[in-house]
Amino acid sequence: MTATNETTTNETAPVVGLLDVEDTPGARDSRLPPPRALYNQWEKQQWAIAQVNVGRDREQWETLRPFARQELLGALNELETGEVFVSRTLSTLVGFAPSDPDRLFLSTQVADEARHAQFFQDYRLDAVGLEDAADEDDSAYAQLFEPTLRSSLEQVAATGGDVGWWHTAVVEYHLVTEGILAAAALHLTRRIARRFQLPALEEGLGNVIRDESRHFTYGLAATRQAVEGPLRDRIAQVYLNGVEASARIMVNPQRKSAAPVLRPALLQRAALLSTQWDLTRTRALRQLRLMGLPELRDDTEKIWDRTLETALSEYADVWGTPHPVAAAR
Repeated sequence: MTATNETTTNETAPVVGLLDVEDTPGARDSRLPPPRALYNQWEKQQWAIAQVNVGRDREQWETLRPFARQELLGALNELETGEVFVSRTLSTLVGFAPSDPDRLFLSTQVADEARHAQFFQDYRLDAVGLEDAADEDDSAYAQLFEPTLRSSLEQVAATGGDVGWWHTAVVEYHLVTEGILAAAALHLTRRIARRFQLPALEEGLGNVIRDESRHFTYGLAATRQAVEGPLRDRIAQVYLNGVEASARIMVNPQRKSAAPVLRPALLQRAALLSTQWDLTRTRALRQLRLMGLPELRDDTEKIWDRTLETALSEYADVWGTPHPVAAAR
């Protein structure tokens, strides 16, 4: 089973993206657009970093308190790391795409990811005042999920585009990296940018979210077709593995998390982290029906909750103190 091979233009098909996925009884029957319709959307939704004018946030950044700067920089580091990795590696999926429409749309995604990476790099330089690139060694995504995705891509190349490995990588790229992890992080970071009155960051993240909606929708369509054939069980397991990795990334037990001494500050810190975790868990659950795997809901909930608690216990063992979220309970 391969990704969709439909080549006709269908501009009226609804683009179901990161902002639109709902876990409702009718959601599974929603029509997902073919690659050409998503390509047409890409042509209409172009944006330029220069038009965002990231430097206009510089004055406001200088007024942020240290803790707020640290939290925002951590979020931006994770987002940039993910974008850079995808921009470097997505060409493997392009090269072995099952049809020309798939290949052409995935090529637009490569361009999008490069623009996203450049946006975050320019923002760090012109708004934050940092000349160094994002620290991949400090990224939970880079440490805990990139190796899995890289291995899948190597298998795609080594097997000459085996459809099972190709779809495995699509799930890991489009539904885990973008649909679960990036979706929650982008929305939460945009909310924080609005709160701290950082208009360039808010605008840029809005543009990135719109782009990621197209990518995510493509992954949904390709995966839904795959699960209707012999790859169903394999896709289900790949997704559940991604959910487990996502929960572990949220805690990142091998990295010490800032824990304010004052109780009110600790509660605020824990609330922010818990919000991100809840958003990420919600993303993992909400897209199941559109993937065509609604029966995975119970397993997804169990794996997420169990992995989160295991990672919190591991964190306490490694650092000799509870994670801020556990300490605030």
